[in-house]
Amino acid sequence: MLGRIQRGQFPGDGKLPSEKELSQSFGVSRPIVREALRRLREEGLIQSRQGAGSFVVGAAEPQPARPVNGAQGIQTISDVRRIYEFRIALEGEVAYAAALNRNEALLAAVKRELDAIDQAIRTGKIGVEQDSDFHAAIARATQNQYFEAALAAVRPHLDYVIDLARSFSVLHSAGHLAMVQREHAAVFEAIRDGDAVKAREAMQAHIRNAQERVFDGIHL
Repeated sequence: MLGRIQRGQFPGDGKLPSEKELSQSFGVSRPIVREALRRLREEGLIQSRQGAGSFVVGAAEPQPARPVNGAQGIQTISDVRRIYEFRIALEGEVAYAAALNRNEALLAAVKRELDAIDQAIRTGKIGVEQDSDFHAAIARATQNQYFEAALAAVRPHLDYVIDLARSFSVLHSAGHLAMVQREHAAVFEAIRDGDAVKAREAMQAHIRNAQERVFDGIHL
């Protein structure tokens, strides 16, 4: 939708198609369309008029498409799938290495980030930053600067998919965030116990589950 706005296919001050029409046009479910509209509203690119629908704000010059969240390169559903594929491969090995190389101080830092997610949930926040910080702390626990640098380099992309997964968790039910936190706890416990294989499996299962939460209801 952002690309169509920037290319002038959805002109400035013009009304967007209905949710049903957008859903059919992009081949996704209506909840996905609503989430995209929410993000565009937050960016100030569209506005909702009560009883009239959504309208593009002003007239913008066509420009190269960019993701709403600023994570360069994420333009399509396929890109989101590739990010998850990358995360499963990388972060599974990060968790494995963290279980082998963590020390007490680094483990305590991972636990602090886990507790920060709990606090975010208790105060009604989605907890994207805290979730991402938890994964970054695990990378530091590997004591391998290359793992840490690799994760830091793609953090905008990770923040984007974490935001998607946690947002959909909120939309589905209040219990979903608690379920996600149990997955985080399983990763932490395996790292704490020094069980590298279990840590890898727990991390990969967590990311696969996050992918399923995002794509639940998308029909491709």
